[in-house]
Amino acid sequence: MDERQAGFRGGPRPHLLYTQSTRSYNKDRIGGLVPQTWRYSGIDIYELEKHDLETVDVLFVSGSHDQIFLKSIEAKLVDYLSSGGHFLINGHITLPWLPCLSVFKAVSPRPFTNWMIRPAQPGAYFGRMDFENFHRHEGILGQYSRGYTVPPVGAQLLCLIGGPAADGMIDEGPVDWVWRMPCGGKVFMHNGDHIEQFCSDPRYQPNLFHDILNALLFSDEPRSRVNLDSATNTVEAL
Repeated sequence: MDERQAGFRGGPRPHLLYTQSTRSYNKDRIGGLVPQTWRYSGIDIYELEKHDLETVDVLFVSGSHDQIFLKSIEAKLVDYLSSGGHFLINGHITLPWLPCLSVFKAVSPRPFTNWMIRPAQPGAYFGRMDFENFHRHEGILGQYSRGYTVPPVGAQLLCLIGGPAADGMIDEGPVDWVWRMPCGGKVFMHNGDHIEQFCSDPRYQPNLFHDILNALLFSDEPRSRVNLDSATNTVEAL
């Protein structure tokens, strides 16, 4: 019997593939943060060009990733997404390497409350989190993230960041969002370096990293569906 009949792409357990670079944060610890019921493997990011993604359920992209290289293999990554694979992406996007991504926008650090993370539609991804605890990493605001990206139409806005800007206008946007490709997989975007360092130690309950992974695979969120033609459009107002 083909093991993929179990419901996952490559066997009876979901498979997370971690793409690491020389600057990846705690790259030797990631395997210990993944749920024990999952399969884990890691490769150098440049191996993605030839790596078979057919058995991968979640492709984890670290904050320090080579966006020029990923843009060069965009067609392969879009094929993976359209076939039902999921992305968990960290980092500050300067060169969108998927059609649904956009350029990172920093928010003003003054007042300091601009860097406080607020729930929007946290769902199964952040719904168990005490935001007061997890966004003050070691008591310091701004380590979680300092900005956002505009998501594609149909995305679920999970967490917000921002507030009053220097010109008096309100500059607020989603620091975390998730989008489902029509008839394909999901893209979870964290506009910060390393979401796995926050409330994700295996001894930590509730566990943010586990909740995000499980929501990617087992949650229907986001439920909205959009036409394929609008997949690259971005929302004009948040």
